[in-house]
Order: sequence, then C-alpha cells, then structure tokens
Amino acid sequence: KMRYSLPLGSRPFGPLCIMHQMEVVELEPRPTNNDNRLSDASEFTVAVFEDELNRILEKLVIVVPCKDEDVEVIRGVVKGIPSLCAVILVSNCSHRHGDNGWEAQARMLAEFCTWGREGCFVHQKYPRAATAFREAGVPEVIDPATGTLRNGKGEGMYLGIAMAQSYFSQRRYIGFIDADNRVPGSVTEYCKAYAGGFALVQRSFAKNGTEPEDVMVRICWASKPKHNSETGRIEFVKEGRSSRIVNAFLNKLFAVQGKEKDFITTGNAGEHAMTMDMALRMRMANGYAIEPYQYIEPLLRHQSSMVSSGINGQTDKPYPLKRTRILQIKTTNPHLHRATGNDHITKMWAAGLGVLYHHLLPSRACEISGLDTNITELCREMRQFAVKNSAIRDTEELPRPTIYPSLDHADLNSFRDFLGEPCPGHDGSEALGFYGLVGQA
Repeated sequence: KMRYSLPLGSRPFGPLCIMHQMEVVELEPRPTNNDNRLSDASEFTVAVFEDELNRILEKLVIVVPCKDEDVEVIRGVVKGIPSLCAVILVSNCSHRHGDNGWEAQARMLAEFCTWGREGCFVHQKYPRAATAFREAGVPEVIDPATGTLRNGKGEGMYLGIAMAQSYFSQRRYIGFIDADNRVPGSVTEYCKAYAGGFALVQRSFAKNGTEPEDVMVRICWASKPKHNSETGRIEFVKEGRSSRIVNAFLNKLFAVQGKEKDFITTGNAGEHAMTMDMALRMRMANGYAIEPYQYIEPLLRHQSSMVSSGINGQTDKPYPLKRTRILQIKTTNPHLHRATGNDHITKMWAAGLGVLYHHLLPSRACEISGLDTNITELCREMRQFAVKNSAIRDTEELPRPTIYPSLDHADLNSFRDFLGEPCPGHDGSEALGFYGLVGQA
C-alpha cells in the first residue's frame, strides 16, 4: 500500500508529457471513503493498495548495475527488492576472486534465490554477451579493442534490458536501482513507488478511455545524508552535487515563460522504471549520460519521425510513436551511499550536460513543440559553466556521449539463442547464471 500527493499538473512538450513531482505521503495507508478507485483520488492525495501494487510487481524486473561495491551492500539492495520482482544483477566488477569479487556477487544472488526468488547474474565483460549482441545486430556496444562490451553504467543497463526481454519476456516493466544503497528499506519503497506510478497511469487510461502510453517513473530521494567533518553531524542534504547541476539545466530547457525552478527534480535519477516497450524503443546513452538523455530522447525520436514522414523532403515510412509520460515521485526514506570524490562528481555532471549539449544543438533550427527556450543560448551557457568549473578547458567541448540504437530492431531471439537457455542451479562460479524460478515461470 502507498499514498501519494497528487501532482500539481503536467507540461506537454510535443510527444512528451512531464508530470510535476508527486510525493509519497504515507507508506501504509488505510482505505477511506475518499479512496474511490474509479474517481482516482481524494481531493489532494491518492492511494494505491496491495492488489494493484502486486499486479505490477509480479510483472517487474529490477536491474541492479554494480561494480566493485562490497558484497554485503549489494546483498542489502537485493534484500529490499519485493519478492514478486525478478532480479538481474549486472556486474562490471574488476576482479573475479576474493570476498568482493564478481564470483562472490554471483554466489550471493544464487544463495538468495534459493528462497524461491527469480534471478540472473551476468558480467558485463562476459565474452559471450558481446558475441550475442553482435549476433543480434548491435555491434556498437562492443569495444573493438577488447572484443567485450564497453565499460559504463549505460552499457550495463543496456545489457540488463536485453537480458530482461530475452529471459523474462512475461514481465512488462523494468526498473533500475543503484547497487551502493545502504538502506534496504528505501529499495522496497522505490519498487513500490514504481508499481504505484504505473498503477495510477493505468487507472487514468481506464477512466478516460485513452490509449496506453510509454510511461517512466523516476525517483527523487528524500535526502542524501552526508557527514560534516567540521561539525561532526549528519546533514540531510536534499539534492546531490551532480543532480543539482543537471536538474538546473533541464529546468532551463523545459522552462515555460521563465518558470523553471524545481520542475525537474529527477534529471540524474539512477532509480527509475519504465514499461518494457519503452525500454526497447528508446535509444540509450553511454555511461552516466544515460539518465539525463532519457528526458530528451522522446523529443529527438519525434523529430526523427517528422523527417521520415515526409518533412524536409523525405518520403520514408514514419517511425511509430507513442506519447511518453514521465512521473516524478519523491520518496520518504533517505538514500545513504558511499562518498565519492569531486572528480567523479564532475565527470557525472559533465556527461549529463554533454548529452544535452551535443544532441539539442543540432535541433536548434527545428521547432520542438512546447519549448520556448533558446537552445543555442542554453548550450552556450552549459559550456561556459563547464569551463568555469574546470570540467573542460576553454578550447574543449563538453564530452560527446555515444548513443546506442534502440533494441526493438535487434534480433533478441538470436541474442538468447547464442547465450543459451537458462539452467537454474548454477553455483555462482560462472559469468552468466540463472537462479530460482527462471525458465519455470
């Protein structure tokens, strides 16, 4: 069960509709006379109850991209994922052996799934995963120097989507949760918030008789506790260092008549979920650019469809489009994770600004419905900010991200055929393993 504040409205931008932030206001609500499911809500809040949540959770795959985190921290994340969800652990751990090597990560998941859970472990550098992508017609994600998948968080998420569609095709939603979260209860809340967001949109479809849309739910953390070494106190910071910067520029992009503050709160949201159809349809950015890129990808896809439908002298068949709705939900639990240095934070926000800079700038001469922002000026401001804050030199551009093709045109049957059928019962010593109920559902 979960109760939310209602969004104050939404803003349409061509095929993209961004909802104002909702907030989890009660984790375990009781039914009241105001909770009429047909009319959606009481005056200011709306509740989603267990049966609705479970119908979504049993169709939800959670992907946990991890690297060299402590295995016990990753175990805590897995503990927090509701039992109805499947779990895919995508590791890019740099070492195989030891207490925190990728073999230990795989064994942890294998042991966890002996309790009747459904899960999969895959290493990002597993050579057969790269070959499977080549067989599927997606060589772009392969590093030609090593013959394995490229490094990067976005690449790990891309692999997770392919695995989810190939081996959990009965599940129609996919969510992502970072592996360095030290509060398992917050993981549970994120998953239920995903399910509640999807359930509320389904209610709206049923009530209004509208066509289903591509839907994404993005989480805004309640706070990120930080230890202040000068005062010795824990400070509950409301916004991360990278998020503060990326959100600010996304708010400038989506400003309407200069009203820009605090509309976008989830530009860097590592915790987000979407319909599987949307995940397959979206192109993906590499590394840490992946989350901010998700905000503009529907707009860029819409522009591509305009070109292919005959605008600008082209006559190709138009690309099929659905309306895309983004929900932003602020949760109640703090998000406590490992501290990262300033250099890492700079790389994160520079990647986020880079994906906006390089992919919005070519479209400055094209009209994006609903946007009244001067794209050229915004891109100039982003670059100046990066120079001023030592992310790039004055002679350099912001980092240009790699964009991978959508997976809806990939041959994922060949991807699965090459990797093979799931064989539950692996002991966690291999770079690919299926555990629990996989293949039996």
